[in-house]
Amino acid sequence: MKPVLYRYKDTESVVRAMDGYTPGPGWVPLFDEAAMKAATAAALERAAEVCDAIAHDWRGANSQSLQCADAIRALKDADTC
Repeated sequence: MKPVLYRYKDTESVVRAMDGYTPGPGWVPLFDEAAMKAATAAALERAAEVCDAIAHDWRGANSQSLQCADAIRALKDADTC
C-alpha cells in the first residue's frame, strides 16, 4: 500500500506522495483510512482462514481453532480495525 501523504514529524506540514520521490528523514507516511481498514480486514480474514484450515486438518485442534477463527472474525466485524 502506498502512502497518500507524508507529514513532517509533529507538525502540520504535509507533502503529496509522488512516484519516484522519497522524503528525507523526519517525514512520516500517511495512508488512506479506508485502504488501511480494508487491508486490516483482509489480514484478519486470512488469519481466520488459517484457523479454519487447522481445525479441519488436525482432529485435536478442532474446537480451539474454530473458536480462534470465530474470535478473529468477530474482531474484524466489530469495525475496530
